[in-house]
Amino acid sequence: MPEHEGRIVREDGFTAVGGIRIHYEAWGAGDPVVLVHGLGASAAAWRRVAPQLAEAGYRVLALDLKGCGLSARPPGDYSRKALAALVCGFMDNLGVRRARAVVGHSMGGAIALEIAATRPERTDLVAVIDGQGIASQPWLLQAAAPMTPLVGTLASSVTALSPVAPRRFFARIYLKRIFCDPAAVTEELVETYAASADAGYQRAMFAMLQHIGNTDDLARAIRTLQAPALLVWGKQDPVCPVALGQELYGALPDAELHTLDFCGHCPPEERPAETASLLVDFFARRGPRPARREEGRGGDLNRQLASLHLSASELAEATREAEQRLEKASRAARPRKSRKRGPGGENLH
Repeated sequence: MPEHEGRIVREDGFTAVGGIRIHYEAWGAGDPVVLVHGLGASAAAWRRVAPQLAEAGYRVLALDLKGCGLSARPPGDYSRKALAALVCGFMDNLGVRRARAVVGHSMGGAIALEIAATRPERTDLVAVIDGQGIASQPWLLQAAAPMTPLVGTLASSVTALSPVAPRRFFARIYLKRIFCDPAAVTEELVETYAASADAGYQRAMFAMLQHIGNTDDLARAIRTLQAPALLVWGKQDPVCPVALGQELYGALPDAELHTLDFCGHCPPEERPAETASLLVDFFARRGPRPARREEGRGGDLNRQLASLHLSASELAEATREAEQRLEKASRAARPRKSRKRGPGGENLH
């Protein structure tokens, strides 16, 4: 077990967003960083990166999107815009008005960019790890979109009747295909991905696929993106080739592109230390820091500070500074007593 996992405690929780039960995992304290997984994954995909971000001083929040992991699997809208709204509702529930960064992997990268482009007040920075195609999409994916709900219904029916063993079999095949090194696909990893692949998950996955090729509006929006963007790509990614990263880099006004050699589609799984290091470095160097000030003259100070997810020491320091400023302002506002002076201007008091 990596050393950091012994020091950072993972929290599990549930919250309701628009009436949908959403599972999430949390680590650490500090400025919030929100992690959004990709198609077919869950918050567990970040388990090797999140503790390292927490060690660097961030409050790390990873949710299971609806239909995935331990979250509910309702029918309804699984489009990118709907999932972005879900992530923002999740942030609201956890008191995160503005994140230090929203980080997305694969399909989650498009969700992260949707938030940064259409809700710029919600995040300072955005990071995309082996993201799906946005500036252009394979024609086959767009042509097959109308059929995906039917395919999802058929697949979920088969899954509902099948034992768990075939799910592990297909998860193993998929992971070995998308990893650069198939030998790195362990049975523990297979179980992590197969555990929640039930019938409801299958329906949700194909509902997401129905919309995944519709990115024309996002391709236009990101050309004026205000937030600095970090792009991390595995050089041997067979699902979202590095050419997609280069294309995205060219479309963004302010972006950095880093490639990882001997890495496939899943840097958070295949190269977690390098992925975490790139994220931490980017968070430290780029973008504005959230303003930390009291509301009015001593208004709801505690609520405003808490919403910024300060650590205990930062909260105490900010509170002391606010109290000192308020006391200084109070002294300045007090009426001063006139002083009597003698003929030579000496003070008679």
